[in-house]
Amino acid sequence: MASLMGVLAGMSRLSSDSEVVALRTMGVRNRQLLKPVLLFSLATWLISSFLIMFLAPEANFRFNKLYTGVALSQTVSGIKPGVFYQGLPFYSLYFRDQERGGAWRDVFLYSQKKHDEDTVILARRGRFIYKQGQKDNFIVLSDGVVHGFKKNDPTKYSLTFFAQKTETISGLATFRQTRRSTQLVFPELVRRMRDAPGDVLLSLEFHKKFALPFACLALGFLGMSLGISTRKGGKTSGFVISLGIIFVYYVLMTAGRNLIIKRAVSPFWGSWAPTLFLVFLGAWLYRYSSLEKAINWEKFFAFQWLRRRRPAPAPAPGAAAGLGRPARRSWWPVKILDRYVLRRMFLVFFLVFSSLLLVFYIVNILELIDNVIENKVPFLYLLKYDFYATPEIVTIILPIAILTAVLLTFSLMSKNNEVTAVQVSGVSLLRLALPAVFLGLLLSLGVLFIQENVLPEANRRSGQTLDVIHKRQSVAEMEFARNWVLGLDNQIYFYDFYEKRRRRFVGFNILRLDGEFRLRQRISARSASWQEERVLLLRDGFTRNYRENLPLAREPFRKLRLPVAENQKFFSEKVRFSGAMNSRELKEYIRYLQEKRSDPLRYQAQLYNNYAFPFSSLVMVFIAIPFSFLMGNRGALFGIGIAVGVSMAYWGALGIFSSVGATGLLSPLLAAFAPLAVFTLISVFLFFKIRT
Repeated sequence: MASLMGVLAGMSRLSSDSEVVALRTMGVRNRQLLKPVLLFSLATWLISSFLIMFLAPEANFRFNKLYTGVALSQTVSGIKPGVFYQGLPFYSLYFRDQERGGAWRDVFLYSQKKHDEDTVILARRGRFIYKQGQKDNFIVLSDGVVHGFKKNDPTKYSLTFFAQKTETISGLATFRQTRRSTQLVFPELVRRMRDAPGDVLLSLEFHKKFALPFACLALGFLGMSLGISTRKGGKTSGFVISLGIIFVYYVLMTAGRNLIIKRAVSPFWGSWAPTLFLVFLGAWLYRYSSLEKAINWEKFFAFQWLRRRRPAPAPAPGAAAGLGRPARRSWWPVKILDRYVLRRMFLVFFLVFSSLLLVFYIVNILELIDNVIENKVPFLYLLKYDFYATPEIVTIILPIAILTAVLLTFSLMSKNNEVTAVQVSGVSLLRLALPAVFLGLLLSLGVLFIQENVLPEANRRSGQTLDVIHKRQSVAEMEFARNWVLGLDNQIYFYDFYEKRRRRFVGFNILRLDGEFRLRQRISARSASWQEERVLLLRDGFTRNYRENLPLAREPFRKLRLPVAENQKFFSEKVRFSGAMNSRELKEYIRYLQEKRSDPLRYQAQLYNNYAFPFSSLVMVFIAIPFSFLMGNRGALFGIGIAVGVSMAYWGALGIFSSVGATGLLSPLLAAFAPLAVFTLISVFLFFKIRT
């Protein structure tokens, strides 16, 4: 990608500045221009070969290992007080409060390690012991009691008091030590191919290690052929053309991999066909440029080919020269200068926006293609995922696109002395920048509309498609399958599952605790169904009372009519996936969690982010305006560099403050709006540095 962009942008600039014409008049032909380009492409080919054969496979393997450790760390940090946590294998965990040092107070732990036993552990204090790199982790409990009985014979009851007890947590995170085909360095790949000569994945990876680096040579040759054929358009059009070619190349490469997996083509032709296509295309364009023909990209990107040539309207009979059209009224807010600025800004914005959209599509394809191949998922799911992910991608790249568009528009106007001409005519820079502010506000409102009306359903669909590609259980379904509920008056409800249509619980249990966090009563039934709004009918179960943690007599029943403090909606309400809710649904769900005394912090952070994030486009305009005027006439590449730097800083700030707000270290409201406030203050400070 970098080879093509660099060669095409450089050659396009040489051609648009007529330097190629000057070289030709001095007898310098395309063959002589080809030599430095091929030397440059050869260097990138060697670097790419080293990366794909040795460095990238090892890095992929270590990345997966590190990712597993990070996932485990997130699991540990995700355990919050007042919320049932079921992310531990074979355990359900709850604790009332957490001390400043991290220790838990009033801990409830339900163990399912032994499927034939029912084990409830209550402790005064507890702590999670996590040691990175070790297979097992531990929960250390102190001052507690273990209640247990056989499920097939509840009369066999065991009671154990302890001063300290350690529960081993195994299988919390596993890492596959066997390397996948994409994680094999070249010598190991060759050895595996000798052991398994018919393995398609190994053959595919072998040819990819040669075909993909060779694309640097093919793309460099193609970039030179395109660049010297360019009449106008410069580096901006070269950037867009590069992304278009790269997108087509990776689509062909992905289609080739898919055909290889289906054994429709051999690994050789499926891997090399896209690269050979680039070589033939480059050779044809090289011959085209040798005939000294030029491609007018400026005309193409200005969409002049879509405009119909309309004859000029005839002047009205008897109208005086120059008086055929009345002058625009002075009070009209949109001036000729505003239309001129907006027209230039829209063109740059469209180019940058479409380019970034192509980049995201390419990244998604490259990121998921290995999963598609290994899990034997139809390639159509990749396209479906890109389609459903588009609304989220659009909301992400709109602030970056408008930032880049404003920077490039005003920096190019400064380079062409248009800004100086505007100031000489008596128009201030603040007035000149007003169309950019209007465009930023318009885009912010557009992002708000997409976020509230399109994004929730699109996120849900993209998540489902991604789960199919990875062949995993849906995150949303895992959150929906919540079967531990903290009721009123220290009551814990848990059940195997709830049949919503029949309004029936299967494997229904109630644990009632006293004020000292000791077991007061247990009710267990094979099933439970709603008779009235707050009345359950329990079948085939037993009740057992406790006095100071000591079990009393067990009382079996065939049917038991049980009044409860909670209604049906309390149990049937589902745990929602925050990405699939708009602001109104988030507020309703936060209210629901508060009523159930569950932790709503993560959803509150998401709600305030929904309020703040749409205005990122407007803030990016604020920060871009002073930067563009302070740059002077340094050119487009400098503006793109500034845009990349500011974007990275802004997204870094968003990520940091979002995490801080979600973990409760900072108020969710303050964390959501802090990046906007910081960058707005920076823009105000920079405004005072320029002469308006």
